[in-house]
Amino acid sequence: MSDNELSAAKDKGPQTNLPKRPRRYFLPAVVGAVVIRLELFYLASFDVQCSVPGVECFLPLLLIFYEILPGRRPRTERRKDDDETFSQTAFEDFDDWAETSAPLSLLGGLLLAYGAYRASMGSNKSTYFCSALDRASLVFWAQLTGLLLDATIIILLWRILAWARTTKSRLRTLSGILLATSLAVGTMVWLLQQYEARDGLGSLYVFDVIFDGFLFSLFIISSTFVVCEGNPSTLVGTIVMFCGILSAKHRIALAGTWENVRRGQSHTALFVLSVGFATFSYASGLRSIIYMRRILVLILLALFFVCSAIYILAKKGTLLDDYPVDKFIYNNRIEADRWLVHASVSKSVKIAVQEYQERNHRRDPPPKFDIWYKFALDRNSPIMDHFEQIGHDILPFWGLAPEKIREGVALAAQQPDIAIVKVENGAASHGQFIDSPYRPILDELVDLMKPFSEHLPNMQIAVNMNERPRVLAPWDDVQRYTQAGLGHGLRKLLSRRSVGSSPAQDLQNRVDPRSAPDILQKDHTSAQAFRQMTALACSPGSKGRSGVHWNIRDFCSTCAKPQSEGIFLKHWDMSLDICHQPDLAHLHGFHITPPSLKPLQQLVPIFSRSKTSSYSDILIPMRRQYDVPEDEPGSDFQMKYDQLFWRGKISGDDISHDLLHGGHQERLVHLINNSTSSDRATILLPSPNKGDKHKDTEEDRYRYESAPISDLTSALPINVAISSYANCKPPSPACDRALREFGTAPEDPPTLKNRYVLLTDSDNGPPVGLLPALRSTSVPFVATVFREWYTERLMPWVHFVPVDLRYQGLWSTLSYFTGLKGKGEVAGRDPQMAARAGDAVWIAEQGRTWAGRALRREDMEVYLFRVLLEYGRLVDDGRDENGFVLT
Repeated sequence: MSDNELSAAKDKGPQTNLPKRPRRYFLPAVVGAVVIRLELFYLASFDVQCSVPGVECFLPLLLIFYEILPGRRPRTERRKDDDETFSQTAFEDFDDWAETSAPLSLLGGLLLAYGAYRASMGSNKSTYFCSALDRASLVFWAQLTGLLLDATIIILLWRILAWARTTKSRLRTLSGILLATSLAVGTMVWLLQQYEARDGLGSLYVFDVIFDGFLFSLFIISSTFVVCEGNPSTLVGTIVMFCGILSAKHRIALAGTWENVRRGQSHTALFVLSVGFATFSYASGLRSIIYMRRILVLILLALFFVCSAIYILAKKGTLLDDYPVDKFIYNNRIEADRWLVHASVSKSVKIAVQEYQERNHRRDPPPKFDIWYKFALDRNSPIMDHFEQIGHDILPFWGLAPEKIREGVALAAQQPDIAIVKVENGAASHGQFIDSPYRPILDELVDLMKPFSEHLPNMQIAVNMNERPRVLAPWDDVQRYTQAGLGHGLRKLLSRRSVGSSPAQDLQNRVDPRSAPDILQKDHTSAQAFRQMTALACSPGSKGRSGVHWNIRDFCSTCAKPQSEGIFLKHWDMSLDICHQPDLAHLHGFHITPPSLKPLQQLVPIFSRSKTSSYSDILIPMRRQYDVPEDEPGSDFQMKYDQLFWRGKISGDDISHDLLHGGHQERLVHLINNSTSSDRATILLPSPNKGDKHKDTEEDRYRYESAPISDLTSALPINVAISSYANCKPPSPACDRALREFGTAPEDPPTLKNRYVLLTDSDNGPPVGLLPALRSTSVPFVATVFREWYTERLMPWVHFVPVDLRYQGLWSTLSYFTGLKGKGEVAGRDPQMAARAGDAVWIAEQGRTWAGRALRREDMEVYLFRVLLEYGRLVDDGRDENGFVLT
């Protein structure tokens, strides 16, 4: 900008002065500052759970402080003649004073920054924890240093670009800076990867980096034109104001719910933020904000403040008339009865065939269906028609030709930990040697098949002996095969080969034996690569597929909301799907622990004992290598220890940073045993107001309150600990840290000697001891993401108590059964909450009774017989003509 242009601009009114001329070393200084800033960002994000939210809100305060430093020019100038000065009103005089007042600028910046900071502090913390062994102080200082570097980078860019004479010159200069910065950052990352064990970027990460980098560059270019016409603090302050308003709005909208029990905090932050921005706008000479006059923006802020106050006062008295668990137990009891009626509609083979066709896309039942039906009747199976898990597992393979399925079995047989069970001439057998650790499990599987093996066609099945499921095929492939299998036999698929490639032909191209090394890859895969494979198994557009969940510090309410009612887990079946819960990729040991065997990403028929929603294994009943003992006959609920009992096991030797902080077992132990005095949790308690009773009854109403975790651990009987560190050698730094962090404890008393038993997944599979717990007189509290053959037969809140793996509702769920009356102060008072031990006894008895009816060995045989009949038809070349038809 020339001197003439500057003089002309001054004559028109208020104008921010140009900064001092930039020095020659400013360009390399900016590049170096950005590189250091990104390294500090990496340092803070590596332990993001230890970071302080909202530190960035103080950036405008630093910029204001720079602008009023001694030696700086006056922030504004206004050329006035004598007549203009004489005719000014008092309000205009205030404007002139405010625009040149350094104390007012600092006050406005301080209030603005503090208000936005308080508004961002309201989010609930995730149970991904910051340990006492972490570098919390280092993370905090990295945040502060990064904040100073942010201010330095902005000031240097302002001084460089403000002196560019034309827009073209500014864009050229900025492009050079961005290009040089990208090269410097890329070089630094490459060098650090040579000397540090940093994960590379996968496809999902690269997509996020490219997308975010494009938006960031667009933001920088747009901001340049705004900043060069004013001061950096005005733009940064306006952005902080809008971010603070959005945070406050989000928290105020949650007033009265469990996510915002401190209603006044958000409103106070909004008040400070509004006053701060009003002061800041006058002190900075902001006449308009985004094409709106300043006075209009301030009026809108005042109206928003008043409306939010009215909303909070209206929500403040929001109370729950009933404890949600009451409703869950009642509704699910009715739903369990309805489900059982729907699961056993058929009373004859004819009706069973009709039901099969209606539930399986008009396809005829497999051959010898009548024999299976009589087999199920003879064993008094309560389930005759509901086998949705089998239909879901088998359907994608209808999109493959039988010969390709058989080729898949041959390829799977070459994988480690895969055993082949053969059925020949009506007899089942396996080829494991006598000293094989898998032989007892396969012997029992073959023994399960003996009562019906004479009715099975000749076939080979690939059985996964590993704890982890194996077939992690992308959603696009599975969906394509599924659509091909819906109502289409092989003949219809073959008729389209002349037009285009069919799914069967596509698999042939992909699993040709000559390409076997790609499929039979046995190398170890990283946890990051495994998470990307899992993401590809989700449907496009789902949260689990669309990107990477970065914010592990805060509770992901949008992830938990679909299956929750308040703080409680309501829809257990929905909670088993990870695709709408991307935060579980960092909150469950299965997703954090890298698999020792790379999952197969092709649709191959492998039978497994369990799987998550992302996998395409076929589930079968199969004993695990280890399990807990059964309950003693005649044991009584009232005679057991009145506590929630859990013992965990860290079985891997690859204990990563994420596993130590985010593993579902590790988080549980830290939450119960290692919480600090400042840690708090939300719990549902009876209203403390004695006069606030239900209109028609004398029962208390309930509301969510925040309580110190130390109060909850004292009042609620919870006994959790890690009892084993198998394969973990103490000389390892990770093992040493795990032992120091979580300790170890013996399993005394035994698990089923307790009234309440918490069952969580291992790092490789589903909970150990779920079936014994269901058969006992204890109440199983189940937290899992795995499905087994009997999962669809269980009803939450009837046969067991479901627990969200984030553990946000664990305290309230347990307190419903054990009560809090007379157990000490919680949230500053004795809640006077009576125990509902009768409901606990009822759930324990319902689970025990149902396990004795539907989870017997006979039920395993019925399920296994049916799934093998379905599979036997799949591998038959004449499968489209060999369905069972009544004559």
